[in-house]
Amino acid sequence: MSRPDVSIVVATYNRPGLLANTLSSCLAQTNRLGLSLELVVIDNHPSLNGEPVVAELAATAPFPMRYVAEGTRNMSTLRNRGFSEAAGRFVAFIDDDEVADPDWLDELVSAARDRDAEIAVGPRLAIFEAGHPPAYDPQGAQFARDLHLPDHALVDLTAASGKPRYGLGTGNSLFDMERCFPNGEAPMRLAFGDAGGEDAELFVRLHREGRRIVWAAKAQVTEIVPVHRTEVAYRLIRTRRETQHYVSIYIDGARHKRLAWAILTAKGILQLAAGAVIATALFEFGSTTRARGRLTMAHGLGKLSWKNPVGYIQEPNNPA
Repeated sequence: MSRPDVSIVVATYNRPGLLANTLSSCLAQTNRLGLSLELVVIDNHPSLNGEPVVAELAATAPFPMRYVAEGTRNMSTLRNRGFSEAAGRFVAFIDDDEVADPDWLDELVSAARDRDAEIAVGPRLAIFEAGHPPAYDPQGAQFARDLHLPDHALVDLTAASGKPRYGLGTGNSLFDMERCFPNGEAPMRLAFGDAGGEDAELFVRLHREGRRIVWAAKAQVTEIVPVHRTEVAYRLIRTRRETQHYVSIYIDGARHKRLAWAILTAKGILQLAAGAVIATALFEFGSTTRARGRLTMAHGLGKLSWKNPVGYIQEPNNPA
């Protein structure tokens, strides 16, 4: 079999129902570009409950599907396995709780070709299981990814100081393997795999090395946000963890690391203090609908505690 143009990679963990929806959307791609495709599923759950899902869909799939078991509980190892298993020139990642639009892959590849970019990324829209965004975020902006850039605009990911401007993840992304990783090196650093932020670090590192990232505004995927992820307690710990990732990545690539650390520490103290004042004034403590001040505090705590990362966040044990 000749080398496929694109390998679609899905890493999954204990979500067979959602995985089926994700894979079905990948198999239903319009593919107006006439790309040769393959679909690779990397299953990280000990039960291997994604295997029957892949087997059922592969029986009638319009292009090859492969199932791979990877038991190591490290996100960098898991995603690196996805990169290594992929045979295509391009590797497209989509998360196992996302559903792709029919022209998703065409739009990613078109954007990369149009701007001769090594990487393309697209928006992630949010549909809320509860039927509406949480009261503390009525627009649902915290649960979506939209850089608000023109279609096919190049993404200037970091400032001259090394400060990341955006947080990008591998969900809804496309990599030109030969141009991004010419020496065959493992893309993601294992040091970030336990604490998280491994994919955000990868984007920032590649951008600093001169790879071009293009924004594919029409390459849309949709994520269904479960109720528990909109609860204030969950959002606070998630915000703290994301801020810790931001600080780790910022300091790792900063020209003047001590200065960057000092600035971030000062900002963290200010955010913690200001957030406490806001939360007190708005009677937020104990509220399930108000979180403005406490989210500011979470940002501050993330900056001050970045050396003690949150790591994995316990999710409900729901195989759907």
